[in-house]
Amino acid sequence: MASVSDIVEEAGIGRGTFYLYFDSKREIFLELIEAFFSGYAELLEENHRRLEEASGHGGKMLRAWRGNMLRVLEYHQENPYLTNIAYREALGKDEDFSERVGELSSLAREKLIAEFQMMYDRGMMRECDVELVASIIMGSTVYVVMEHLLPENAVNVEGLADTIVEYHIRALIPEAGDVSRALSSALEER
Repeated sequence: MASVSDIVEEAGIGRGTFYLYFDSKREIFLELIEAFFSGYAELLEENHRRLEEASGHGGKMLRAWRGNMLRVLEYHQENPYLTNIAYREALGKDEDFSERVGELSSLAREKLIAEFQMMYDRGMMRECDVELVASIIMGSTVYVVMEHLLPENAVNVEGLADTIVEYHIRALIPEAGDVSRALSSALEER
């Protein structure tokens, strides 16, 4: 973990300037994490709004789902250091931080369950335990971000989003559903 000296040196500011704005290293850490979480919460709200707007139009809804997945991946890719801190280093080490993670997870879970219910109500998803499926998708998305998106290798984020959405469709489409058609709708030219 970086020291205050490391932070002021990297920022090119004096120690006094640092303490003018922050009382401690923990305070700047919480400020950065809050900015990351606030941006992510806004993204989840916007993604939910997009899916609601596309509801009732099967292909548009699947394209919106794909677009939402892409935006989630891009957000994490654009914030690699904070993503790494949030998912690997800080969880469980700070009570305020852990509480904020819980709030964000609850928001994401609530939105995902509502989105799955919306798709189920429109006959786009097989009957299943949507709460369990939401947990599976949330956990697997974090794992994909950490294992395939953050390492220092060049990842085609659009291709990654397409693959994830393809697996979601194949797993969740109703038995009588047309997988090929659903995949074409979700992944057609953007």
